[in-house]
Amino acid sequence: MTNAAEAGPDLPRALGYLRKHLLMTESELSEAEGRLAHFAQVRGFRLQQIYVEELETWPAAFEALIEAAGTDGLSAVLLPSMLHFAVLGPPAEIKQYFEQLTGTRVLVAL
Repeated sequence: MTNAAEAGPDLPRALGYLRKHLLMTESELSEAEGRLAHFAQVRGFRLQQIYVEELETWPAAFEALIEAAGTDGLSAVLLPSMLHFAVLGPPAEIKQYFEQLTGTRVLVAL
């Protein structure tokens, strides 16, 4: 899990989630985190943290994300793409499950 820059304490809270792929470099990871932070800023969210799913420990970050998303006041979870849910099952079904379980919207940072 990676901490992201916080901005604007009165903005709606968001968390990020991404899954590292087998050959992902630290530069690519940093770029993906930067895209999530930029999307949050443009859409008016305060990105509190980005959960990074490691290949060796999955689904630990997803489970931690579910726990964190259950807290009051969280507005959204941001993903670089729906493919980051793909390893857990069909992305649309995982999104629906996550939203129903936590009451938190899942948004793709395009």
